[in-house]
Amino acid sequence: MYPEGWLLDPSGRLIVHFFSDSRSFKGWSIFYMDKWSASEAGTPYSLKNRRKVDLEPALETWNELIQNGWRQISDHLGEA
Repeated sequence: MYPEGWLLDPSGRLIVHFFSDSRSFKGWSIFYMDKWSASEAGTPYSLKNRRKVDLEPALETWNELIQNGWRQISDHLGEA
């Protein structure tokens, strides 16, 4: 399993977007985690920061957020 998609915090104030770096080498997966403030509608509003991490820390963060009540939302957020 790869940590990809959008997670919304339980209060509806923050969103984290996990996505892989398409330029990373096979067997060495690099992921970005973009932290956004959320609009009242639960959509990304303002980018707060971006982290670039390997697969293991991305998975750890994804699983920890899910365990703390964050929920996955539409994969189509932010697409043109």
